[in-house]
Amino acid sequence: PLSDLMGYLEKESAKSSDARDDAALTAAVQYLTLRLAPKGAYVNQFRHARVDFLPCIRQNLETGEVVNEVKSPSTCYFNPAAMVMGFNVLDPMLSDTEQIGVRMNINRDPSCQVLLRRLLQLVDISKAKLDQLESQGTMIDADAKEKSMEKILVLFEGVFLYLSSRTSDFQKRHLAELAKKPFIPCKCRSGSGLTFYTAEQVFFLKRQSEGASRGDSIAELLFQQVEYNAFLSFAGVKTEPSLGELFALMIEKPDEVLDSLGEPNYKMLLRRIAANPPFKRITADLRSAPFLLGYLIVDEHESEGDDTEARSKAQYVLAKADDIHIVDNAFLRRQFPMLISPMEQTLEEFYRRIGSKYVSEVVRKDFEVLGNTRRGTPLANSCADRIKERRPLLLSPSITSRPLNKNASSILDNLEIFQADSIRAIYSFERSSKIINVTCCSKLTKRKNIAIFITNNFELFDLGSCIGDLILQHCELKDAFFLTSLLEASIGTLRNRGFPVDRIVKPQPPATEKKTESPRKQTAAVTSSETSPNKSPRSSNAPTVNDGSTDAATTNPTQSNGGFDTILKSMYPQYDASKIREMLGPNPSKEKAAEVANELAEELNTDLPSTEPENTKGTEADAGSMPMAKKEKKSALGKMRQGLNPIRGLGGKMPQILNKRIGGSHPPQGVGVDGQGNNSQIGRVGQGVGAGQGEDAESKGREDAVQKSLEAMLQQSVQSSRAVNSSGVASQETLLQNLPEGIDCGSNGCEIVPAQNIRPFKGPHGNYKSRNGIRVMAAVSSTSNADEAFGFLSNNFDAVDNFSVVIGHLVQIFKLNISSVGIYYDPNGNTIAFNSNKALHFNLRFFHALHKHDW
Repeated sequence: PLSDLMGYLEKESAKSSDARDDAALTAAVQYLTLRLAPKGAYVNQFRHARVDFLPCIRQNLETGEVVNEVKSPSTCYFNPAAMVMGFNVLDPMLSDTEQIGVRMNINRDPSCQVLLRRLLQLVDISKAKLDQLESQGTMIDADAKEKSMEKILVLFEGVFLYLSSRTSDFQKRHLAELAKKPFIPCKCRSGSGLTFYTAEQVFFLKRQSEGASRGDSIAELLFQQVEYNAFLSFAGVKTEPSLGELFALMIEKPDEVLDSLGEPNYKMLLRRIAANPPFKRITADLRSAPFLLGYLIVDEHESEGDDTEARSKAQYVLAKADDIHIVDNAFLRRQFPMLISPMEQTLEEFYRRIGSKYVSEVVRKDFEVLGNTRRGTPLANSCADRIKERRPLLLSPSITSRPLNKNASSILDNLEIFQADSIRAIYSFERSSKIINVTCCSKLTKRKNIAIFITNNFELFDLGSCIGDLILQHCELKDAFFLTSLLEASIGTLRNRGFPVDRIVKPQPPATEKKTESPRKQTAAVTSSETSPNKSPRSSNAPTVNDGSTDAATTNPTQSNGGFDTILKSMYPQYDASKIREMLGPNPSKEKAAEVANELAEELNTDLPSTEPENTKGTEADAGSMPMAKKEKKSALGKMRQGLNPIRGLGGKMPQILNKRIGGSHPPQGVGVDGQGNNSQIGRVGQGVGAGQGEDAESKGREDAVQKSLEAMLQQSVQSSRAVNSSGVASQETLLQNLPEGIDCGSNGCEIVPAQNIRPFKGPHGNYKSRNGIRVMAAVSSTSNADEAFGFLSNNFDAVDNFSVVIGHLVQIFKLNISSVGIYYDPNGNTIAFNSNKALHFNLRFFHALHKHDW
């Protein structure tokens, strides 16, 4: 019976290991296992899970020895790998431990909760062992201590290996208890001890390719590393640290990080942090943390021409941002010993963001004016006149990207210039000061006005630097050099370098005697009348304007020509207004105006050599005919440049003629009708640098006239704009085939205007408009497009309102009616904006793609 068998097993198991008959006990267990098989005699009678009768083994975790014990089915396991964590497992001497375990309902492995509890127990036991070793100090041999630590490492290596085989049984909630507890043993980096770390403090060793070295890994230099293990990976150990973790370690232990990495690697890490800062805002703790590299220049020798080279050495230390300064003025930096940032733009911007200041900000400057000061001297007046003349350039926002002071304009307007015998500057930094002689400075007068003091042989760079300090929020050396060049260079030099001096600077031309009308002008007038045989009798009695042409408004006030005749007349004063109107015809379009402009330009270029008097023909006439000879050899590309898109560029040769009228190519000075410098028609068209100052003023006057004419045309186009169609736009695809002579793109044309199909979008305001009243629409070229467009507008209407603010500002600048612009969204089209029926429509997709991170 089962009761007799279990009584024998319980009685035999209670004996000591020396008195126990292990062979009889094993045989009884095997007999019981056979009777517990399916349909066995004991299969439904076995209820002895808590009776100790099973031979088991257990590993002593301190000594590593295997201990034989007798345990019940509920307190042992039949997977022998569990023994590494100190659990009892069935003795392998039993013939089939797996069959015994299954038939007696023995667990194969401990549960996840039991495993984690045993892991933490092992950690506590190991820590106690380490503390005991530390307390013994020199009483214990170093080799014995090393062996004890090695045993702990080997033990946990086996534990983690077993746990990795159970990784699939764990869930994240099981490991919550391990998140903040150190359970991974690693030797200290110094090699003198063993410490337990959390999963966040340890990283896996990288698998290196053949020949690759590990010495350059930041993770290896800063953090403990272990071999890859599936359980540890599931517990939170990563392959490499994130930038945020590296930054946190730098803030917490900057000296230790610097010692581990060295200066080059530490600077490299600073570059990574500067390029992608792992923080959202600058806190007080961050500003006060001494984690930034600062350099102190020592043993510095300045270069003296070509004889010696500048030599210096730098010592690096860790300091907070406020103690490190950014070099924007090397001269000031050389005057005092100070910590400076690395001279790299990325790091300088990062240091500035954290709280470092420029050298020019921390070095205090004071000036003493010595000797007599005089106002109204020729030198002071000359300096004041130059500053006054260049004032618009100095204050122009398009000239420099540096922000100006709010009162920069009033500073220059009320600036006073004095000449002094000598000036000395007193530079102070912390408790040190130095005195240096300078040639220019700015100070407040007794009347609280800003005055600039200059010495007899002052340097323009000192003046530029002084003005930069007054008008710019922060003046660096490059700004001082730039302002110096604006003051030093001549107007012609600035013009040749591209500065808009003719628009900004208004130099007064010298006074010239009033001359009578040149013979060329009279000849041009006669030629104009003679070449107009169809001139209307009414126009011959009409009043004339200053250049000898007739007033279009007076001659034919009822003619609807859109004002093009007035514009063309101002650009070509040598042609009669009636001829221009005749060429335009009634109700001319912009295309027709561009065509007439091309014809007049062509006729002007053709007639130029023939209108020159006989005494000027010769080598100059031959030179003047050279462009005509070259023109006949122009390729098809040249013809395309002349004729393509006449609406945008006023067509053809208009840019060439404008360039000549404004001051492009020009003949040598002195070649004219009478050989005395009175220019012929060629000279008038080609006035430029070689002409006299009176001719410069005349050329500038013609430039202003052309500019006003173009502005008038633009204003007329603005006034003719129309409101956006409230029902949307539905246009077909258009193929442009209007090409210049000599160009052939075949039947496919050269440009395709894409179709547009947009419909109103109601929006959150309920009026189909943005917050400031701009109409909003969506592309509906297909069902999918329409769904995507309407869905995007519904979810991103804040982008519509942001875009409408930008367009609203542009509308005010160009004096457009806000009803003449609209916003639409096309998810697939390539059109950024288009013009339909003189109303402008802007695609929101491009604005959103560029600026979606700005709000």
